[in-house]
Amino acid sequence: MIQVEDAVDQAVVAKFYEAGQEHLFADWQQLESPHRRTLLEDLHQIDLGLLQQLIRDHLDSDATQAPIAAPTPPRWIPLGDPTRKGADQAGLETLRRGEVAVLLVAGGVGTRLGHPGPKGAFPLLPSSGATLFQIFAESICRLQKQLGKNIHWLIMTSPSNHEETVEYFRQHSYHGLFPSEVSILPQHQLPVLDPRRGKILRSDPGHVLFAPDGHGGAIRLLQRESKRLRDRGIRHIYTHQVDNPLAWIADPELLGLHLAESSQFTSKAVAKTDPEEKVGIFCKVGDRMRVIEYSELGESDRHARDENGELSFRAGNIATHVIDLDFIAPAGENEALQLPFHQASKSVRHWRDGRWQQAEQPNSVRFETFLFDVLPLCQRALVVEADRELEFAPVKNGTGVDSPDTSRAAMQKLWTRWLLEAGVELTLNEEGIPDRTVEISPLVAGNAEELKKYLADVELPVEGPILLR
Repeated sequence: MIQVEDAVDQAVVAKFYEAGQEHLFADWQQLESPHRRTLLEDLHQIDLGLLQQLIRDHLDSDATQAPIAAPTPPRWIPLGDPTRKGADQAGLETLRRGEVAVLLVAGGVGTRLGHPGPKGAFPLLPSSGATLFQIFAESICRLQKQLGKNIHWLIMTSPSNHEETVEYFRQHSYHGLFPSEVSILPQHQLPVLDPRRGKILRSDPGHVLFAPDGHGGAIRLLQRESKRLRDRGIRHIYTHQVDNPLAWIADPELLGLHLAESSQFTSKAVAKTDPEEKVGIFCKVGDRMRVIEYSELGESDRHARDENGELSFRAGNIATHVIDLDFIAPAGENEALQLPFHQASKSVRHWRDGRWQQAEQPNSVRFETFLFDVLPLCQRALVVEADRELEFAPVKNGTGVDSPDTSRAAMQKLWTRWLLEAGVELTLNEEGIPDRTVEISPLVAGNAEELKKYLADVELPVEGPILLR
């Protein structure tokens, strides 16, 4: 065993030897002093007990995942359902009482979009240059003004984009929000392993190779922050993903339905029309709700249709949820809810035996959790249909489907719809896009009714872009 000066460091070194991870120190004598220091600092961060359990459960075990029992279409509340009438009032009341925090899952980077920084800092709107972060912040600003109450905003980053995200908000003065109401917090990360040996990999001579623990890390983050949130009077968490600029922030109707059904976990879903659309599907397995990948459905189930000719399994997950804080992080002595881990294999460049290692085939495994894995643990879960045209325009790819171009087009269509309902005359092409650029800031309006009120005191230009900020 190598010897180090500090007793605390020596104890950590001993634990990694005992755990069969002594390869981490094979080139210790060749490492420069700064590399030794940073490597030890990384080892201090690792929950070795959890890591050993994951190795036993996923790498050392021959057990295969149990097949999913026959799924059935879920109960959901469709658009136009009479139970939705008036639900928004209860949602507004819980917002006014300060019982709702918003959690933005924003750990991604903009590599696929050709953007070097956090995905949330991607300038989506061409006229104003408004970023995804700005769109969400302005939505919260508008809602706070309507409520006369501040809303606490949690932003979950990953270690790879945390510092850049913090700096972004500092440089942009939090887009008008009080800094004390914005908590930017990194999600947990776990070491990446060699899949054959269960050995921890290194990203360079002085660092362990880490990976974020998936979007399910939001649950762990909320558990970590639960006391602070409770002290602020927060009972419900409204969460959504950074890549959907049409996400309806703190939708009062969804909150009201969540309360009316005494739900522990409530989700929005859009209706699939294409059985091959690659989106997770809500279904019932036994007496519990869950999300399964479309590929996990048999072909007959994927194409099955109900008496109205619609897909039987059509409730597509758009990653917008309301979560009860007491459910995921019970107050007092009760044990906090735990999510299962999944393993993902990737090819990564890493440092081993004093040199760089690279392979075309997957040569590493990482462990992650999924937020929707909360569902099978719920006694009371609810799915509510959302209008795809109003609430879902993801930005995932640089070109093609779910790209900035398709997202902008969806936003143009939505804003055009609002303008037409407000009595504004526009010339549209066959796809419903106007011959004038339209951009409406969330500070101005969040729906057609709000825009109509705003336009009562505003004269729009006869020609050229319509830019309302």
